[in-house]
Amino acid sequence: MHLMRTLAAAALLVSAAGCSDVLEVTNPNDPDRERILARPSDVEGLASSQFQQIISATLGSIARVQTGMMTASFENASGLANNGLGPRSGIPRQPIDNNRGNAYQAENFNDFRLLSSVARNSADILARAKADDFALPTGNADLVRLKAWTHFTYGVALGYLSLVYDSAGVPRPDDDPSAVPPLESYSAVNQWALMQFDSAIAYANAGMSSLPSGWLTGPGGASVSAADFVRVVRSFKARMRAGVARDPAERAAVDWNAVIDDATNGIQADFNITYDPSNGWDHAWMATTLHFRDANWHQMTYYIIGMADTTGAFDAWLATPRSARVPFLIRTPDERFPSGNTRADQNANMGKYFRNRDPGGDQAGTGWQNSQYDHYRFRAWADAARNGEKPFFTKAENDMLAAEGYIRTGNIPAAAALIDNTRTANGLPALSGAVANATDPVPGGNACVPRVPVGPNFTTTACGNIMEAMKWEKRMETAYTTYGGWFFDGRGWGDLPIGTPVQWPVPVDELDARIIPPYNMGGVGLPGGAGSSTYGYGEGDR
Repeated sequence: MHLMRTLAAAALLVSAAGCSDVLEVTNPNDPDRERILARPSDVEGLASSQFQQIISATLGSIARVQTGMMTASFENASGLANNGLGPRSGIPRQPIDNNRGNAYQAENFNDFRLLSSVARNSADILARAKADDFALPTGNADLVRLKAWTHFTYGVALGYLSLVYDSAGVPRPDDDPSAVPPLESYSAVNQWALMQFDSAIAYANAGMSSLPSGWLTGPGGASVSAADFVRVVRSFKARMRAGVARDPAERAAVDWNAVIDDATNGIQADFNITYDPSNGWDHAWMATTLHFRDANWHQMTYYIIGMADTTGAFDAWLATPRSARVPFLIRTPDERFPSGNTRADQNANMGKYFRNRDPGGDQAGTGWQNSQYDHYRFRAWADAARNGEKPFFTKAENDMLAAEGYIRTGNIPAAAALIDNTRTANGLPALSGAVANATDPVPGGNACVPRVPVGPNFTTTACGNIMEAMKWEKRMETAYTTYGGWFFDGRGWGDLPIGTPVQWPVPVDELDARIIPPYNMGGVGLPGGAGSSTYGYGEGDR
């Protein structure tokens, strides 16, 4: 069942208004809800594919808003026009053009269309699975599993819609499937998503059987016990609750005690997907012909990774007019970066996550997008044609959700202990015992990491506090693992350059079907545009 079915139904209602006699035709190529969900095996089969559809909607193609979210948040840097790479990252930041025929109409709509389809499918499956006459021949534990699982996919689809778009329709199990659900605000959609996670947990704790291989973890992935499934659900619930905030005020207003509760009862190790592009499980951007192709498609701008530098080179870069900036060597104790005091040394000593590329691969020219560094953590996986395990939700992300909650609720020791898990593993000094409050600088003296730009001019840096240390670890550990990670966090933290669109408008394709005029989103001083950046980015020549 696809969103286009409901849109087509709406169009038919409009055309029928001028016609007194309507010919009713049963079209077997466009089956209705009752036909496609007639047999229990059909219901379970459709349900089993919905998380794969979520992966397809978010990471499965570069014709997704993910491509633009990466450059908008400095997770990637590219000036290419392809799929919105350059336009979404340009400074000064421009609005998202949502007029008919805009250059990225397909990218803007694809995520909305596919996630809405999963939400519609999930609502339909729940309506059928909860009917009095419905049963699975394999027993009640599998029926309970079906309900738990479908509430989860329903919640994830709606959750991501609420994180990306300013509003969306929410199909419900008890609605008329031929009717178009009204648009609801992102906060209302997010609340409905959180309710689905609660229902998923309740059913999972009521005796569900294990999730088969292929439902959640990809083809050939592990089966998932009820207990482990609950942990996954709770981590997603924490992600969606925190990630929906559009600005620092909304981020501060998040129920952080609830985030802490879910995250601390969430995943205990990386949640990996066994990707297999031939079976529709793909993180398409990570192809050797895209992310690993050349510096025109991918490199790391210094706006974020420069915070690792301990020599003052980042300060000098910040003090240079934006269009005249030139690449520099990052020297840092952070082992995720290459080591060495010369470029040749760093070429020979790649870090755990980043490389300093051979100079022959540099992109010509000057400007803020150019650097010497690429993200290479997943190169071996890409060389295997993107087959095999790769994280979609890291334990570090889960821990940093709890750590942020602890910082915001005043439990600094608990936050420090979680941040130290990855911080000390990568050569940085522990926060525990060195940071007593939310304003203390991170340890390390002149060699501290991260060093963040400070106002009012934002042309020099200083040692960050525990919040900045948490943000650093989260960015380093989530880069290129999941959907919208740096973008959703960056807008909530207030770190995006001024004017960055903080959300996508409802795509013009959907608005046309609803007979609503299109509108744009974002830009400096315009609706949906980010306010001043924590780091001063995007203002003046910064």
